[in-house]
Amino acid sequence: MAKTKPSDVVGWYDLSWSGGSFPICFRPAGVFFCPKFQQPSRWELEDDVIKIDWKRFGKYELKFNAETKSMEGNALPKSDDEKNWRKAAFSHALSPVEVLLLGDGAGSEWDFEWSGGKFPVKFKADGFNHFQCDEFPAHAHWSLEGDVLRINWADFGNYDMKINVSESTMDGSMVGGDAAKDWRKAKFLRNLVDLTPSAHEHHDHHH
Repeated sequence: MAKTKPSDVVGWYDLSWSGGSFPICFRPAGVFFCPKFQQPSRWELEDDVIKIDWKRFGKYELKFNAETKSMEGNALPKSDDEKNWRKAAFSHALSPVEVLLLGDGAGSEWDFEWSGGKFPVKFKADGFNHFQCDEFPAHAHWSLEGDVLRINWADFGNYDMKINVSESTMDGSMVGGDAAKDWRKAKFLRNLVDLTPSAHEHHDHHH
């Protein structure tokens, strides 16, 4: 049987434990993302065992079944506690929009435009989905609903952008604003290669 590769694992899964289940994502380049419990988390593959370092939420080991794309394992240290087990079932692959935004695993940089000019912005593919703009700095984040990207730019407002994957562009406007005046658009520039955490990434997030 062929050896499991990290690319075999990448995608969205439903993680189950004694308290219920919720979605998790194994992103490229070893980034582990959970919308509900965000941390600067990492994952790695050793043979067919996936090791997750979920920082504040603990460490886990799950054995990956390549045929069923499912996982079974436990929190570390392993114990007989009824809350120790964990299972994950494959949900779906990364969408074309996610593939474009996440790039090689670090995220992507875009040329962002409004009526006042253009400037580069970065959609970081870290455990918190940080949004970085050096020209208008803020503790900002991005999230995705289908092909609509929501930018929560703190004091600079929220923006909904619809992504065109084939053209690597996005168009939208400020939420609650006048679409004719508060339009925004952006064009893909490059994949990010910097995997070092941003200054905010070690903060204790409460989203």
